Amino acid sequence: MTVRLGLILLLALISVSSTSLVIRYVSSVPTLVLAFWRLFTASGMMWGYTSFNHPQDKLSSLQIKRIFIAGLFLGCHFACFFLAVRHTSIANATLFGCMAPVFTVIMSIFQKRKFSKMIYIGLAFALLGAAIIQLNEFSLTSDSIFGNSIALLGAFFIAVVFVIAEKIRLDTDNIIYGRLLFLIASIALFGITVMAGESIFNFKLEHIPWFIFLGLVPTILGHNLFNYAVKYVSPTTIASIPLGEPIIASFFGYLLFQEGIPGAAFIGGPFILLGIYMIINFQKTKVFD
Repeated sequence: MTVRLGLILLLALISVSSTSLVIRYVSSVPTLVLAFWRLFTASGMMWGYTSFNHPQDKLSSLQIKRIFIAGLFLGCHFACFFLAVRHTSIANATLFGCMAPVFTVIMSIFQKRKFSKMIYIGLAFALLGAAIIQLNEFSLTSDSIFGNSIALLGAFFIAVVFVIAEKIRLDTDNIIYGRLLFLIASIALFGITVMAGESIFNFKLEHIPWFIFLGLVPTILGHNLFNYAVKYVSPTTIASIPLGEPIIASFFGYLLFQEGIPGAAFIGGPFILLGIYMIINFQKTKVFD
């Protein structure tokens, strides 16, 4: 993997790690509402940018169909995670939400894709580290079992998004893909929010800057950069990078909210970092003419 691509993935990781901090800061806004405006704002900014500064590429019916499916899965991913947090602990939701690379590996096996053994070892290290960090707060009650299952389903959804994105990005510009992806995902979330009995206008004017931040940083500089990188590395690599999110989120939580860093983070953190390093280091970059 090139240094440039590694830096892009690092920026994406740092960007998506800011999400949990904002969710905590604007806790008065319902999570589904926050997720809707995050994606809708990101889509709006990207459509606005491409209207003036980007060629208006035409999408084929197959491309539109794939983006539509990916958008629905992305919207369902966010809905599942936020619903899981309501029925289980954040630790549980995060742990099961980290299972996306497991699903991408399974899908890759069906696609007869071969990986270096070191990538599998790196994935095992990263998952072990995530488990060490989260298991100290892990609980298993009747309600949490439902929440855990929903979080696991959300991990499956985002894995599907990355697998579909790899196919889309073969012949589709990332900005053209991202603007439609986030729009469809926001529409899906709008429907889910309404069905949940929430109003998308259940917020105050003072929250709007945070919607813009969520749209720009964790979405455009986070998820959108993952979509960019999936053209050059496998979906499993992309799905593994967010395993580092608990480390970065804990660090910023300490700086911004004076939260103590759990002792388990000092044990699990090195496993995660080692695992991500191995996945990136032994991942072959795809070459395109």
